[in-house]
Amino acid sequence: MENTFSPPFPDAVKNAGRDAQKLGKDVKNDFADAVSRGRDIAGDFASEARGAADDLSQRGRAVAERARGYAREGRDRLSNAAERVSGYADDNTALVAVAAFGIGLLLGHVVTRRSN
Repeated sequence: MENTFSPPFPDAVKNAGRDAQKLGKDVKNDFADAVSRGRDIAGDFASEARGAADDLSQRGRAVAERARGYAREGRDRLSNAAERVSGYADDNTALVAVAAFGIGLLLGHVVTRRSN
């Protein structure tokens, strides 16, 4: 019995099948390469981001340390000024009391003049 169904171009069909398989492998390899490059780029970006974050963190620590130093210096200066004022008030109690009384009188006079 003769085979009634035989492709008219058996070699062409085989070649087309091989070409389709080759094309599928090429697409698969290209996709794998693209994924690999994407991972590399993402890894590089993450590494750079970590470096930038570390740099920013170090700069932030330096600024915070400098601010703490300024605050400490300001607190020390204010404490010294308060001690000097307190010492002056202790040494010149009568003068300070008269000055406070005079300022009170002056403020009282200004307030009563404005209210009239």
